[in-house]
Amino acid sequence: MKKFKALIMDCDGTLILPQRDAMPTPKVTKAIKQASKKLHVGIATQRATPNTIPIIKHLDLIGPSIVAGGSLIIDSKSLKVIKEEIIDFDSIYQVIKIAKDYKKYGGPFLIQDSEKGDEEWAESYVIGKPIGLFIGSLSYDLAIELEDKLSKIPNIAVHKVIPWAGQFGLAVNAALATKQHGIFEVAKILGINTHEIIGIGDSYNDFPLLMACGLKVAMGNAVEELKAIADYIAPSVEEDGIVDVINKFVL
Repeated sequence: MKKFKALIMDCDGTLILPQRDAMPTPKVTKAIKQASKKLHVGIATQRATPNTIPIIKHLDLIGPSIVAGGSLIIDSKSLKVIKEEIIDFDSIYQVIKIAKDYKKYGGPFLIQDSEKGDEEWAESYVIGKPIGLFIGSLSYDLAIELEDKLSKIPNIAVHKVIPWAGQFGLAVNAALATKQHGIFEVAKILGINTHEIIGIGDSYNDFPLLMACGLKVAMGNAVEELKAIADYIAPSVEEDGIVDVINKFVL
């Protein structure tokens, strides 16, 4: 069996249940700590750093992880930012204008800012270092339509996401701040090739993650589009699918 050198996992719907305060189960925690003795283990999540820290600390991760959808590469132990990709202000204003001008839309805007270390509503946003923008409370059809319109803005990347509430949303990052770009950076930091990395995900914004990795794993609860490109489909997050992947490909 091929020897892999890194395991990079999405959080919500992959590592943990898609709930704001969810944590890895005891079985998943044990498996990840065993895997960490064999290869690098990191996270690739759309979550902002503050919402990711409890998970990282719980798992005793070290080395690079990908947060804010790829906008930030952080050191999991020190939590220091290794690399960041900021969205230019013109692009942010274009995104907000298009969404607000869209007659069917009336949902919230949420901005992730690396300088403030948290997410803020766009209506009260004071300019800092914007690294992501979230548009929430969308139907699937509206998410598709808005994604198509926003994708025409050249300096951003847009992906559908399924947030905790169950409705669809759109995650907006700088064009060079996808999970794919995050994997490229992690591989460079670790001194390995991307084909030596296992990538695991469940949602639309994990497509770039899997496409960058040597072994593409979709969870059993993943969207069908992700399963279509996967090399392996693991059990669902409810069934501790991460444990299955680690037992099969790492230990």
